[in-house]
Amino acid sequence: MKSFSKREADRRTFLEQVRESKENGYLLSSKKIGSGAFSKVYLGYATQEKMMQNYKLASDLRSKRHSMVAIKIISTAEAPVEYTKKFLPREIYSLNVTYKHLNVIQLYEMYRNSKRTYLVLELASRGDLLEHINATSDRRELPGLEEEEARRLFRQIVSAVAHCHNVGIVHRDLKCENILLDERGFIKLTDFGFANRYSLKNSLMNTFCGSVAYTAPEILMSKKYNGELADLWSLGVILYAMVTGKLPFKERQPHKMIHVIKQGLAFRQPISPECQNLIEGLLQLKPAARLGLQQVATHRWMLPATSAIFHRVMSSMGVHPECNLSPEKSQAAQAEPLGATSQLPDLESSAKVSEGAKEGQVRPTPRAASATGAFPARAAKAAAEKKSSPDGAAGAANCILQLPSPRKTERPPRLSLYRPSLLSSLQPFHHLPNFRKPGSGFSTSAYVSSKRLADKVPARAAALGAGGGSGGAGGSASLSKQVHSLYTMTPCP
Repeated sequence: MKSFSKREADRRTFLEQVRESKENGYLLSSKKIGSGAFSKVYLGYATQEKMMQNYKLASDLRSKRHSMVAIKIISTAEAPVEYTKKFLPREIYSLNVTYKHLNVIQLYEMYRNSKRTYLVLELASRGDLLEHINATSDRRELPGLEEEEARRLFRQIVSAVAHCHNVGIVHRDLKCENILLDERGFIKLTDFGFANRYSLKNSLMNTFCGSVAYTAPEILMSKKYNGELADLWSLGVILYAMVTGKLPFKERQPHKMIHVIKQGLAFRQPISPECQNLIEGLLQLKPAARLGLQQVATHRWMLPATSAIFHRVMSSMGVHPECNLSPEKSQAAQAEPLGATSQLPDLESSAKVSEGAKEGQVRPTPRAASATGAFPARAAKAAAEKKSSPDGAAGAANCILQLPSPRKTERPPRLSLYRPSLLSSLQPFHHLPNFRKPGSGFSTSAYVSSKRLADKVPARAAALGAGGGSGGAGGSASLSKQVHSLYTMTPCP
């Protein structure tokens, strides 16, 4: 009887949401994309009248050639006052100031009433990066993505994070689950629930937030931290997960994670030395020793030998890309760890040189045309220098990215990349269910239940964790869909 009455209440609520959305120019479908402690996300459609009124919406959907949007409905009447007064405004502010960037999810419109707040968001229909890594690993029968695909996606992620930092926003919850892919395969950074703005580059924060596997060690040690440098650590974890199909440090308890990190980083499958160098440069225990975004964007692995023109363009701008930074060099080069991110290049339009260039002639590929269009004078100057330089071709040849051939006789075991747990501080929203995707077999209260189980029966808890983390017979399908709540942490400062 209670379940029937609950279904009736949900049906009436949904009909109200349909009516309210239609009054604001959107057709709300019954297809649920996701749900959270205070919100639900539905597939929606923008009407022609709305597209004539909203330029942001119309210009974006015209290029996509469809009218589909994602409508996030937040029940402000049921949510705690602290959430509606602090977390939600920060999320909306972050989405507004990061408009418009190709690799950041777009907020088209917001409307509200006394019960609910509606956020009309860009639709990313191909799921998150974690699902993409696991699906690609199954298809290849090798863990992780190919390095060429990982490079293409990671360039876009770095570009999105650099854009956020340039407008004074730190994400603080960068992880594979918060990176979506749209129908064209473009990266879309989302979930700004823990994002915060800062006015000074060197300002420190003290909020204990994020997911354990992606969280910087200074946060795990409850120290004050620089938000930008914490984001750089998370980028290193994401890149490691992309190329290996696993997380670099597997531990669910924050105090134990510190010990695992101090033991050092291990690469258990062959990846290129340049990629290893980039990951190691990001996963430095000392925040000041980590590579900055400018160094990441111009790293040898990010800009291989085929982009020699782009290297010369960067040099003409006064930026000297490091092909192979050692930890000692990275510490010296990090004297200004946050400097000049506004000069970060457009990574998706970086120039390429054809491998068959002869007698010093530069033949740009179609992608190089966009870069030469952006810097015509500098590109012409760089081409002239390339022609006049006798050792230019030899220098480019020395920077060729050497990828190891896959092992045919010895195949590394395939382990699904699990969704790590959030940090253990569960105030003030510890009593709320975890965020989960529709259709997931994983219980909404499994995180709290597993924590209680760990306190009572450590052996059973360890067995439960092993079954979900490595893709066991019964737990892999359900746990691979688990997404934890963004709002189970302590409030931001």
